[in-house]
Amino acid sequence: MCFDLERQFYLPKEPQQAAQGAVYVCGLARSGTTILLRILDAIPELQSLTYRAMPFVLAPNLWRAAHGARHRSVPEVMRAHKDGLFVDLDSPEGLEEVFWNTFGHAIRDTTSRTLDYQTPSPATLAAFADYRSLVANPKGGTTVPGRPPKRYLSKNNNNLMRIASLCADPSARVLLNYRDPVDTARSLYRQHQGFCEAQAAERFTRKYMGWLAHHEFGLDHLPFAFARAYMVPGLQPEDPNYWLDYWSAVHHHILLQQPHNLHLVNHDALCSQPARVLGQVLETLSLKANATALAKMVRATSSSSADPTQPQHTERLSREARDMALSAPTEFSSDLLRRAHTIHASLRASEHNLITI
Repeated sequence: MCFDLERQFYLPKEPQQAAQGAVYVCGLARSGTTILLRILDAIPELQSLTYRAMPFVLAPNLWRAAHGARHRSVPEVMRAHKDGLFVDLDSPEGLEEVFWNTFGHAIRDTTSRTLDYQTPSPATLAAFADYRSLVANPKGGTTVPGRPPKRYLSKNNNNLMRIASLCADPSARVLLNYRDPVDTARSLYRQHQGFCEAQAAERFTRKYMGWLAHHEFGLDHLPFAFARAYMVPGLQPEDPNYWLDYWSAVHHHILLQQPHNLHLVNHDALCSQPARVLGQVLETLSLKANATALAKMVRATSSSSADPTQPQHTERLSREARDMALSAPTEFSSDLLRRAHTIHASLRASEHNLITI
């Protein structure tokens, strides 16, 4: 109902034109997608959902109007991942999955314990185009005469299930982050431990993550159904090897995807050569922005690093980083390591890879 009212009052006169050129950031969790989203969100031509849209994610303009002159603000806090990234109401975030859940295109298979999806119908894809327009170019929104409509920007790791459907729009660009498999697996294992504890202690955390279909880790972790066929039977999330095996399965599937508008972004390259990688990203998206200036937003993602833009939190971050490092697994199966490194090398050599190091 909220979405229908939003369309009635805020859909622009030419929604299809306003929905062109969408940019989708996705990747396996802990691959740096939030950092890339924040960088791109700083570019005026792109527009993403923010925490301010909660809880009426399907009606962000109606919700904004309901607030009237009141402009809520909350103190900036470290997000629940305890990874040094701070959020407030104006931080961009991956809330798009609420749309797909509402229209029945995310399926939690309780029998196989996987997350699957239903291929969107033409009618659903048309509704999703309207949604992009409502977020980026609502009727009555701020526009600059002579400039083209803003482009919708999203981060949704569940879009790994929808690459073909999203890339069917030739104007869209999918930026798929990937990161060193061992670093990713260790981070996923730590997050799984931390969120299992948090969800057991706080019922709201579990319900909130379930509503947003964040099943990357925690008590309600669900691997993508497409990955199951490539995974070692019997491994459980409580075993660090599970996460390395899962990384390999997901990225094996990614290597099978061939859309021309799918682009792989090496997160480790972004951290070591941010201006160079962002320059390539901007060229791929046909955006004119200062890559060197945007590169200053990139922070090292190793667990021993504090956010240089938040000096007041350095001591706290360092303490939490040490705690996480103590719980990090140091050993993985040699067979799983060989497989992961082989797939990682294939990702780096892929013709879809934006840049290599």
